Amino acid sequence: MTTPLNFGGLSSGVQWNDIVDTTIKALEARSVTPITDRITLRNKQKEAWTKLQTLVETLNTAALGVRRAGFGGYAATVPTSPTSGRSLLTAAASSSATPGRYRVEVVQLADTAKVAGASVADTSAARNLSGTFAVNGTNIAIDAADSLAGIRDKINAANTGVTASIVSEGGTAGRLVLTGNTPGATGISVTDGTGALGRELGFLDSRSKPVSSATMSAAAALGLAVYPPPATIRVGNVTVSADLENESIATIAAKINAAGGSASVEQEQYGDETRYRLVTDGNVSAVGGDANSQAVIDALGMAAGSYGSIRHTVQSAAFTDGADAAVTSATSLTALKVNGASASLVAGDAINIRGTRGDGTSVTYGMVIQPGDTMQTLLDRLNDETSGFGSGTRTATASLGPDGRIRLSDDTGGASRLTLSMSVTRADGSTGTLGTTSTSVVGRSREVQQGRDAIIRVDGQEYTRTSNTIADAINGVTLNLQTAEPGSFIDIEVARDEKAAVDAAKKLADGYNAIKDFFDEQRQPDAPLYSDGSLRRVMNTFTEALRTQTPANGTYTSATLAGLVLDRNGKLTFNEDVFKKAYADKPKEIEALFGTGGLGSAFVTATDNATRYGEGAISVNINNIIENVHSLKSKETLAQRRLEDRRLRLIEQYTRMEEAMSRLQSQSNSLISSVQGLQGGQR
Repeated sequence: MTTPLNFGGLSSGVQWNDIVDTTIKALEARSVTPITDRITLRNKQKEAWTKLQTLVETLNTAALGVRRAGFGGYAATVPTSPTSGRSLLTAAASSSATPGRYRVEVVQLADTAKVAGASVADTSAARNLSGTFAVNGTNIAIDAADSLAGIRDKINAANTGVTASIVSEGGTAGRLVLTGNTPGATGISVTDGTGALGRELGFLDSRSKPVSSATMSAAAALGLAVYPPPATIRVGNVTVSADLENESIATIAAKINAAGGSASVEQEQYGDETRYRLVTDGNVSAVGGDANSQAVIDALGMAAGSYGSIRHTVQSAAFTDGADAAVTSATSLTALKVNGASASLVAGDAINIRGTRGDGTSVTYGMVIQPGDTMQTLLDRLNDETSGFGSGTRTATASLGPDGRIRLSDDTGGASRLTLSMSVTRADGSTGTLGTTSTSVVGRSREVQQGRDAIIRVDGQEYTRTSNTIADAINGVTLNLQTAEPGSFIDIEVARDEKAAVDAAKKLADGYNAIKDFFDEQRQPDAPLYSDGSLRRVMNTFTEALRTQTPANGTYTSATLAGLVLDRNGKLTFNEDVFKKAYADKPKEIEALFGTGGLGSAFVTATDNATRYGEGAISVNINNIIENVHSLKSKETLAQRRLEDRRLRLIEQYTRMEEAMSRLQSQSNSLISSVQGLQGGQR
């Protein structure tokens, strides 16, 4: 409403403002206030119906909970391992479970496969590799400019069923790791394509053809009548010569290791025959300029292998002889130089050998130099099977490389704690060193984690599945495996879930009582829905649902018999003891009483009918109120507009009256002034 004009009767002395305000207020009380009050009431009624709708929806949820088959459901009790006390699995029983006792053994957990490639110094630098390789049968094309990070991104973009990531090894160094997206024994398949990229990236080793002997000449072991002349070949990052006529695959493997590479001889059974393969880390390729290089590789049959492990190798300082040439096995220890400087060894000096084997056990022994001792003597002491690295449960083998370095290689592939140091105690009591050792080949397992299926036995029946979640071994029960413990048996007991049934029945009673409390609140004279017949009819449908009976039951035909009883105030009481007894006595009858055709179904129908949009009593009342309020607001606006018009007319009317009285007053004053003037002239 527009603010009234502030005008007073300057001429008449009448306070027209007060007259207008009093008149408008009286008219507002008759024409606008009743409409405003009606809008306020209707909004309160809408809030009340909305609150009831929420309560009815809660009751509907509770009714759905008891209406479903086996509303109490089943509970699976799972003990811990009788051997270790650990939790081997959890179990969730559905309403379709079969009560019983099941003996379970968790033999093996399912696991995702994980394979790792070779380490690179800079994961963001171009790898200068080109070609293809396949991951799980999907080809990945690599360009020379691709870095290891770029290769990772290409693998992930190809959606091969694996996730590629880079594991940092400090600074810019790192390695590529492929992890299967799903567990199972299928694992991860990496195959070579053009450019032998599977091997160049370090995912696969290279393997020769199987031969009959690891120690006879390779040509003879291969059964070759014609063989290539000696040639150089590249094995990973090192280059060695290979003479198939005179060297066995064991000799070639030793030369690769001595040169700083990683190679071994593996044996395999072929029927009753044992065969041998030369296995190397990384790709084996021809050396440019050597015409026979590829022929040697082809004769050996070097091809992509598998996820073989790489043996850890540590190397000594570079040893030379008196002529500054790389030492050989025949070089005298007294002529030894370390990094170009004389070691000044003499007979009677002691070489102290210290270190750890691959399993972390310590090695501590030494040798006193005798006249005539050579580098071979030192190698023999390192490889000693009684006190040296050739002893213990995890052995290592020392060899002398063409560069004059001793290389000690773990005989077991994979991660290793192999270390070596060699110091000198001279005959005169002074000390010296044979230089520092360093890691030349980092031991690792290409197959970081083997993909495996889960294996369990239930009552003696074995089940193999790709996931640790198994839903088809026990009827209606889902097992989630947590710990494998072969030989340990646990008894899973599946029984009706009494607590869940009690809770479901209590929720139904609580839902009904919440609506009854609301109904009682609205029976008060000042309540928004006081004397509302529609509300009473809704409440009656719920009370009627409570009276539902199941005559097909032999014993428990009504809610009262199962512990649900209306008290004198119309509230629903729940006797838990009565319910538990009934549920234990006749669980099928209680489920029928509360289920389809029983209380649950009746309450679902009643609550659905009450809240159904556009048809249910609650929805209809809310919609009617919304429409009514909209209409009332229009009337209120119109009445306020008319009242404002009346105010303006009153102001205009009183303004004209004041103006007329002002003119009369002015004329009167003028006349009086004239008369006074005439009277003054007569004197």
